[in-house]
Amino acid sequence: MYNKPWLNALGLVCKMNLLIQLAIFLLHKGSYWEGTYRYMGTYTDPNQLGFAIISTLSILFLLKDKWKYLFVLVALFLIMQTSSSGMLIALFILVSMDSMIMLKRAMDNGGISYTVLFLIILGIGGVIALFMLDIIHIDWDHFRVSDKLNSNNSVLQSFINDRALNVAQDHPEYFLFGYGEGFQFPRYGHQEEMHSTWISLCYYYGIVPFCILLAWIYSNVRRIKLEVLPIYCAIFLEAFTLVNHRQASFWMIILLANVCCRDDSDNGYEFYDVLENEGNKSA
Repeated sequence: MYNKPWLNALGLVCKMNLLIQLAIFLLHKGSYWEGTYRYMGTYTDPNQLGFAIISTLSILFLLKDKWKYLFVLVALFLIMQTSSSGMLIALFILVSMDSMIMLKRAMDNGGISYTVLFLIILGIGGVIALFMLDIIHIDWDHFRVSDKLNSNNSVLQSFINDRALNVAQDHPEYFLFGYGEGFQFPRYGHQEEMHSTWISLCYYYGIVPFCILLAWIYSNVRRIKLEVLPIYCAIFLEAFTLVNHRQASFWMIILLANVCCRDDSDNGYEFYDVLENEGNKSA
């Protein structure tokens, strides 16, 4: 199933998804969250749109699509409209770690000339991103960064309050045997849903099922190559801040690690070898 035509089709779908969301915004056909400044496009929540953008971009990075850096700009533009600080941090982690890996590769393989060339390209990309931010006139107050940093509470308590994790703080015993995940969110007077994939899954189902889930995730990602590490760092760290486990793309990225990103030390052949072999056959 994971041959070159299938993977090319997957990449095409991902690019079309980003371009369609961009077109909907430019045509003023998208929706805003409860009449506020937070854009959510065709989704029902701005964070859902933000994660859809990040996960789609991550799949393009996994597929090593040659246009992926162009779509980084598309993703940045759309995430800015959602005013989601978590998604913006995830994008920053992905791009910055990927840039460091590329810089290391340039220094190892090309010496000074390739390193300078890479830094020039990186600088041009940064300038373009800054111009984009200036053109679209982003109000950074919408991201509520100052409110989160200037709170009178500790960093941990501010995170708990902001992510609606207070019920877990007040009743930690459910981490042992699970509270259960239902349609209704109210628990002990707390009305909001817990906004953290890892913490909420452990709280809903208990520590034993959660450890089984972690073991399964580890079995998929334990042999990934260094070049795709930024993707999983961004996705997994961002999952501490939002509920992403209900989105299929979250699990798809984990499965793609098992299918197509194994290290050379793994038995059998890897995904990128399949692409090269398919290309040689067609030639």
